[in-house]
Amino acid sequence: EARVGRRPLGAVRQDPRGEPPLREEGAARPDDAIAADRDETGSFDGNLPKVGQDGGLESKTLPDPQTPAEHDSLNFEEGDSVRFWKTWQRRSPVDDFSELVRQGGLSSFDPAKLASLSPATVEAWGLGEEGSVRYWSYHLLRSGFFVAQAAAGIALTRTRDETADSFGYLTSSVGAALYTEALQMFRQDWAFIKKGLYNEPYDMDLRHRQFDPLFILERARRFLREAPRTLQRRTVGETDTSVWLKSSLYPDYYLNTWHYQTDGWLSSESAGVYETSTETLFLGQQDAMQRTTLVPLARHLKGKDLSSAKIMELACGTGRFATFVKDNFPAAHVTGLDLSPFYLQEARENMAHWNLLRGDGASGGGKTAGGADFLQAPAEDIPVPDASYDAITCVYLFHELTPEVRKKIVAEMYRVLKPGGMVVLTDSIQVGDRPELDEKIDAFTQFNEPNYSDYVRTDLGGLFKEAGFTCDAKELASRSKVLSFIKADEFFQ
Repeated sequence: EARVGRRPLGAVRQDPRGEPPLREEGAARPDDAIAADRDETGSFDGNLPKVGQDGGLESKTLPDPQTPAEHDSLNFEEGDSVRFWKTWQRRSPVDDFSELVRQGGLSSFDPAKLASLSPATVEAWGLGEEGSVRYWSYHLLRSGFFVAQAAAGIALTRTRDETADSFGYLTSSVGAALYTEALQMFRQDWAFIKKGLYNEPYDMDLRHRQFDPLFILERARRFLREAPRTLQRRTVGETDTSVWLKSSLYPDYYLNTWHYQTDGWLSSESAGVYETSTETLFLGQQDAMQRTTLVPLARHLKGKDLSSAKIMELACGTGRFATFVKDNFPAAHVTGLDLSPFYLQEARENMAHWNLLRGDGASGGGKTAGGADFLQAPAEDIPVPDASYDAITCVYLFHELTPEVRKKIVAEMYRVLKPGGMVVLTDSIQVGDRPELDEKIDAFTQFNEPNYSDYVRTDLGGLFKEAGFTCDAKELASRSKVLSFIKADEFFQ
């Protein structure tokens, strides 16, 4: 698999997948040299080491990195997805046809020139491969449901004076472009599946409860009740963002109605509507974005005996992603950690349903479940022994944290992880990841996300390196980014 932004490697090994050589654990890599070139403030002096003809390091003068994306290009091995999402423009086939008409008509129409669907070939979209009909049928049906639910939610909010203009910017053209972006995300997801990096989604099983009409109606009811409330608070700029529960058991930053959702993280109603709300927001592509977290994890764990391995999903929320982790690494023990008992209850139910379909509870499921447990604790103070987990995943947490708390959590990850272990961090894209979106990247702060603007300008690679990690790889997934980090083996510490 081709990669962009690869740095010179100090010691290499040939990867069994036939990919270009990868570094040995603990081997010197350019970011070690780059770190030496930082001044006391952590800024680069502009000299990036590279390999000369004699195999040694020579200097190349580069501009000082100004954005997180530029820092990433120096710190991480970047997958093809980074280049794709950085250059792909959000548009729809309607935009493509309109442009063709302006340029002289459709007489010379070439499907390959559909920029919105680029690369516009049957092979690139995997349409002729085994399982493609099943995959695409499921995802088009599922995303279509969330598109319809989004439309219903918008229509409902427009019946109220205070939220009538909340979605005035959502024209049919914008909506088509957003849906095309979801299709591109599904294309990437399917490509990763066909490469064997992770399983096709287990919830494609028709026995999954999401195909139960009563389950669907209940979740839709909750969403259509919650959406107008959320948008009303956002529209009027509600200043009281406190929650109903007052407790010294929770840190101050946590007691907030994040996204203006009712009760913040602290009610069963909030936990019950969260998955539906976020999937509706992303038109059904959130699962696919989150599954990209499995890409570096699968490469890291490939060929290892996982019967005694432990993986922690930090800030697991409803635990839906934790079930994908469990489905791909069933022999490993999975721990879901979260601060909300209400969300942990939802996570427990999600894992129990996975177990019913695919784990020890499945009839003839053929999978050996290594177990799962749930831990209520803050991510900055994890009550487990040092060096007790082989891998940690963390999805959509860091953009809600203050810089001080982020730093504490990274240090805690380092303490909990075994030498040689991996952290995979998935969160919102940052400045520079998709330049066309930079101008309005701060808009999400309007949904009661007070730390978001700081997050999108934070050098995450630098933050983790400061704690002792080595930067590993980067992928982009529509509006999400995935970064992986390695804790060096004890021999190299």
